Amino acid sequence: MMKMMSLDNDIELLAPQVHENLAVIPLKTQRTYIDMLTLKKGLELGLVEVKECETSQVNTVIVKNHAVAPLILIDGEEIIGGDQNRIINSTILLEANSEMAVPVSCTEKGRWAYKSEFKQSEYMANYNTRKAKRYAEKTSQHTQDVIWSSINQLEVENSFASPTSAMEESYENLKSTHESIIHEFEVESEQNGVLIILNGEIQGFEIFLNPEIYREFHKKILKSYIIDSKIENNTFAVNVDEAKDIISKTFTSSYEKRENLGLEEIFEFENDDGIGTVYAYQNKIIHMSYFQKLKKEIEDEIDEGISLESDT
Repeated sequence: MMKMMSLDNDIELLAPQVHENLAVIPLKTQRTYIDMLTLKKGLELGLVEVKECETSQVNTVIVKNHAVAPLILIDGEEIIGGDQNRIINSTILLEANSEMAVPVSCTEKGRWAYKSEFKQSEYMANYNTRKAKRYAEKTSQHTQDVIWSSINQLEVENSFASPTSAMEESYENLKSTHESIIHEFEVESEQNGVLIILNGEIQGFEIFLNPEIYREFHKKILKSYIIDSKIENNTFAVNVDEAKDIISKTFTSSYEKRENLGLEEIFEFENDDGIGTVYAYQNKIIHMSYFQKLKKEIEDEIDEGISLESDT
């Protein structure tokens, strides 16, 4: 175990933004200049390809980076098409002019047939799915089953059923509602992260290398929390000091280094408040995610390998 004090962890909390019972605190760190390409830009420029394996596999796709800069793939971001939609299992920094068999998880259980070339989705895995996935990985449970169960629960809670159990379609079903809420939260100058609060309770936070990458994920991250939340006309006082304390604790927690797949270094931690992962490169945070501690009854289900699906 180790401490994370060697990383640049100077995080500034900007003025909170509040809409009904949802609040966000924009986060800002010192600007870092490291040349890297996102999946969105790579696909748009024709510098990145995402393909099924020669013999298709549910939990692996081939990513080819033809650019002269590393490619960053973000944990939880979704690709749609291929034989079924997937999410990236872990943030990876893929070196320039290389290809990799990338671990993924299925987010469309009911389809196994070619649909189209892969493209980037407008969405990422919903908050509850990402959190359940992280706990399943920690306890060495079958992550794919946990993800399928979580997506099923998402449909149950939103009274919606996709013909192929596609997470993307749950988002599309609520798109107009989400857009009206997202409109209330502006991206601040130099913002490269966000902390989410619901009903006065901190749910999690996310930090990216720089503001340019964050802007690509701003709406996706907010939607990933909103889709799992009941937005109501309630108000609460935003406790910025508590938010500062939560973030501070993450950097004084004990970290465990995990095996990396690309150029990134991976450090995982857990404390009394939650669980998180730091992805670093050249001693800088390129991505960090933190989730509120899983409710005990759900953690017990994951520990025991029990489906997260309700009996209904």
